Amino acid sequence: MFTVTRVVAPLRTQVQDGLRVMISEGILLPGDRLVEREICERLGVSRPLVREAMRSLESEGLLQAGPSGGLFVRTLSPDEAQEIYVARGVLEGGAATCFVQTGSAADIEYLREQVIKVETALKEGDPLSMRRAKNAFYETLIDRCGNATLAEMLHIIHGRIQLLRSVTLAEPERMPVAVHEIRAIFDAIEARDEEEARQRSALHIANAAAAMKANWAKKIGSGGDPISAGREETGRK
Repeated sequence: MFTVTRVVAPLRTQVQDGLRVMISEGILLPGDRLVEREICERLGVSRPLVREAMRSLESEGLLQAGPSGGLFVRTLSPDEAQEIYVARGVLEGGAATCFVQTGSAADIEYLREQVIKVETALKEGDPLSMRRAKNAFYETLIDRCGNATLAEMLHIIHGRIQLLRSVTLAEPERMPVAVHEIRAIFDAIEARDEEEARQRSALHIANAAAAMKANWAKKIGSGGDPISAGREETGRK
């Protein structure tokens, strides 16, 4: 569980991060209304801080205003989701290339550690650990790519990817393949092969987009909807 510590990062940033964690881990799902009082109690901060954090997440496209007021976790359409994956594929491939160009030996070693954590999470079969380990790998790839502008754009895109967790959960057969793809991205980076790193990253994102699209179609074709399915998978009603 995320808690605000009142140290290191500004409180506003910590509250924003706390809300992002609540979205990425399914505490808040697409369509949920954010209740200031509940968030204040969960994070242990004041309402002005929560309101400021919510406005920031709205500007990032993670929250949206409801027709009768209030802020809700944004619900993406299939077309919006596809656009996000296309943008991610281009930018993340660029991040992998930049990592090859500028990453130090220490950066590569730290990235290796994240890959090992992803592989360990797969063996343990814990979906939450897997999601956290994958996020840590992507964050390391982005934060240490040596291009601050690219990293800033990718952080926004990855935030929106979290809105799709109720569609991208399921599909257990995808996980071993995804982990193999992550290992291949790292191997190309370690070999200092710019083009191979870019291609491996682009392929990984393209395959993730295809799996998301297929899973979305399956959920709708079975008579349900992806958001309701996500609530069932997280024990929500």
